[in-house]
Amino acid sequence: MKYLLLLLLSLAHLAVTTLASPEDVYNKLYLTDESELHYVGELTIQGQIPSYVRGRSIHNGCGGFGMGPHSFSHVFDCYAKLHSWNFESDGTVTFSSQFMQTNFYNQSVEMDDIWPSIYFGVESPRFSMKDRMAALMNSKPTDSVETYDNLNVNLWDFGLTTPDGSEKMLLALTDGLNFRGVGAETLSTHMFAFDDLSSTTNGTTSSAHPKYIPGTKTSVNYYIQPNNMVSSKGKLSLYKHEYGSTSINTFFEAEIPSINYMHSISVTPNYAIVFLNNCHFSESCVMGSMEKNWKGVASCFSWDDSLDSTTILVIGLDDGEIKMTSKAPPLFTLHHANAYEEDGSVVLDLCAFEDSTILQTTVFQSAVLLDQDARDAYKEAFVPPRYHRLILKGDGKDAEESVIPSFLDGQEFPFDFPLTNPKNAGQKHCIVYGQDSPFAGGSDHYSATAWVKLNVCTEEVQVFTLENHFATGDASFVPDPSSDDEDAGVLMTAWIDGTGEGTTYFRIIDAMTMEEVATIHFKDDDDKKIIMPYAFHGIWIPGN
Repeated sequence: MKYLLLLLLSLAHLAVTTLASPEDVYNKLYLTDESELHYVGELTIQGQIPSYVRGRSIHNGCGGFGMGPHSFSHVFDCYAKLHSWNFESDGTVTFSSQFMQTNFYNQSVEMDDIWPSIYFGVESPRFSMKDRMAALMNSKPTDSVETYDNLNVNLWDFGLTTPDGSEKMLLALTDGLNFRGVGAETLSTHMFAFDDLSSTTNGTTSSAHPKYIPGTKTSVNYYIQPNNMVSSKGKLSLYKHEYGSTSINTFFEAEIPSINYMHSISVTPNYAIVFLNNCHFSESCVMGSMEKNWKGVASCFSWDDSLDSTTILVIGLDDGEIKMTSKAPPLFTLHHANAYEEDGSVVLDLCAFEDSTILQTTVFQSAVLLDQDARDAYKEAFVPPRYHRLILKGDGKDAEESVIPSFLDGQEFPFDFPLTNPKNAGQKHCIVYGQDSPFAGGSDHYSATAWVKLNVCTEEVQVFTLENHFATGDASFVPDPSSDDEDAGVLMTAWIDGTGEGTTYFRIIDAMTMEEVATIHFKDDDDKKIIMPYAFHGIWIPGN
């Protein structure tokens, strides 16, 4: 009996010591996952999925971080991969994943190496001068399929169908004017370009976050066309897209003194609101890709310290005229939360940083993200975004600014990736959700993650977090159709479990109570756990 006990203790010790640590599992968010799955249904559901959750939650983001002898040094350059959770009408759930079959990905597979292109970071090891020349040519703006088209940021529903008409086609997009179609059911990839919008003639800068005009499916977005490749000046244009059309309608144009980088805009029933970040992008800098000291596109963003304010334009959707021009503090925002009209004013809510340092930080380099000590050390330099409200009165005065705090039990939970109930888009809201990451809740670990619910009317805060579990990408809000309450619905998002070998779970959180109502565990056909690399943004497609 004594020896049996010793044997059992030894086995238990071995089991504990061979389990991955939470941080080892977190690393898997930034490691290549070559698996591609099609409607895997071997799953376990804990809890109860609400009956109105029927449709598809599709995320766009990372799948591969290199190929053959080369790897990417920056997480933004990962090969685009789609992950889909399919909530069927009979209550079952299946999972699919597929690399986006872009020209960039297909060329890389054929070469068994990353196709020479201009990346956000730099390739490792560095390309030869010959390959750098090829990278410049491969990345030139063109409407041809033979171009760099790694679209790993977001998905949007423009009301299109695949070329054969068999399924809904979403568009994958980044902050540029390249698009690729994605079959919502099969995750197939299709060539697509709008009839009158292209990177060849309209520039290379746009937003990965179009917005619908409230109450419609008409999309609004912007693009910037530089005067020429060496000029810092350009032309800002806004366009509307009618759902299902392959054309766009440009309704506003204005000369601007610099190429402002804007990842988001806002739309109310009557206005488009453009926050002209003081972060500028240089097209001529990109031409420096041939130089030996080329540091990637990240080095071509700059923050203008000479400006003591940021300009905000409020533009009429009907006539394309500027209705208000306001000045705000020199903030930098990636994601707008919402905007609405009230008593002749426009209220603009956004998650904002003090400047654009976040774009150049070394923490997004793969070598840092894979090193726990290195990424945790980023806390000394990290200044989180905070929830800013700007009231634009249109009377020539500066915007009225306030910061709405997000504290719970004395601890701040600052967040980004803001979202509201889609029913309140462009309308007055009280409830907003967002992801506190990295260093959630003041943690010393970069990996710490929380989802935060902030009532901007009462400043009440609720938090959903799990120790050693890490969210990947943003969430979707699925409204409860039986209720008009602003927080009636669920948040849906993927998490990775760091308490063992690691697997990706899909969590459904009650948006009212911020308590988990269901967790979905997936395995592939070989009974292996599914680990999903880091995702950026996604979309919820309601079922019929």
